[in-house]
Amino acid sequence: MTGAALLCLVAGAALVVQNALMGAMAARGAGLTGALLCNSLVGLSLLGLVEAWRSGPGFPLRLIERAEPWFLLPGLLGTLFVAASLYGYRQQGATVTVALVVAGQLAAGIAGDAAGLTGRRVGVNPDSSLGWETWLGAALLLAGAVLILRGRGPA
Repeated sequence: MTGAALLCLVAGAALVVQNALMGAMAARGAGLTGALLCNSLVGLSLLGLVEAWRSGPGFPLRLIERAEPWFLLPGLLGTLFVAASLYGYRQQGATVTVALVVAGQLAAGIAGDAAGLTGRRVGVNPDSSLGWETWLGAALLLAGAVLILRGRGPA
């Protein structure tokens, strides 16, 4: 297993723990928005300290000089991801939420790779990473998500 693959597995497990902890924060009176805000402030503070150490204290000005309006989109999408996950955990549990998030990520990942959005453009042919193995794996993952949802019964 590559370092990148291992890191992704650890990050996936960390998301479950993160959402459980944020759910506990929300239940203790912080609310969903308060838990999200605390999560974001801690991450922002840590990244700010790392970048100040790495690039010097003038990095915020250099970043502002290079900023474009679309630079806001990743933060908005990341907040959507964390908010949807936290809400999903509270409403339907970790298993269903993770299955749906991963199914959505896989579908978008296949589309993103095929369109070249990820920097790793691949074609849809047997000699590419979007060959039959990719499609079979995606179908099996989707089937697993459906089975998990069906096994939960009506919401």
